[in-house]
Amino acid sequence: MEKHRARILVVDDDANLLELLADTLTTIGYEALGARDGMQALKMLRQEKFELMISDIKMPVMDGIDLLKEVRRYYPRLPVLFITGFTVPEVMEQTSPDGFLAKPFRISRLEELIEQTLVGRRESVDSPIRRVMVVDDNDSSRESLADMLRSNNYIPLSVSSTQEALGELNRGRIDAVIAGIKLPGMNGVSLLHAIKERHPGMPVVLVAAFSSPDDAGDGPDSFAADGFLHKPLKAEKVVELLSELTPAPVDRIE
Repeated sequence: MEKHRARILVVDDDANLLELLADTLTTIGYEALGARDGMQALKMLRQEKFELMISDIKMPVMDGIDLLKEVRRYYPRLPVLFITGFTVPEVMEQTSPDGFLAKPFRISRLEELIEQTLVGRRESVDSPIRRVMVVDDNDSSRESLADMLRSNNYIPLSVSSTQEALGELNRGRIDAVIAGIKLPGMNGVSLLHAIKERHPGMPVVLVAAFSSPDDAGDGPDSFAADGFLHKPLKAEKVVELLSELTPAPVDRIE
């Protein structure tokens, strides 16, 4: 079977390694383009479409970790693989790349990892929930939920206000929203209706410190939400609800 000619962006500040890797990937059947640093990579991503990015971690100006954060923010469905001379479990857990290879590596292993990643990407093309926006003005609660989501293979985006939330949604990079009911200014229910008016298909989950929307004092309008959670949040409940809102299987916290 002929290999799908996927377009791959390779990012490395070592010009010789960059050229070698891009040429090798082209030789084995991919369409590979190179970027010398993170800034050039972001520029190329704005101008062209790619199915995969392969990046070194240690680079000047913008390293691979900062580049990955920008890619997750602006291109959340683009798979990213790291190639690195060192592997720190804490770093990999924090950044959550789609895969990584430690130098030195065999080209056959790289090809295998690329194909696994691309196949997984094509199988999830029906828009499983991956990027979840958390809206909460309480820093501790917001970051706790973001960490919970990150640990379960979601990509969280944390914002502290409804204005920020609507701004991010207008950029079209969100799969679902989890918002607190009690927010300053526009509360969670008002945010819910604003989202549904502008983005009717966007799943919205409301969170309150009570067991039901009525107890929270926001009445039946809250039931326009796609789900409801009450504090203290439990990982299995959050994951279960998001699982119900998407056809894709989701790994749970053990």
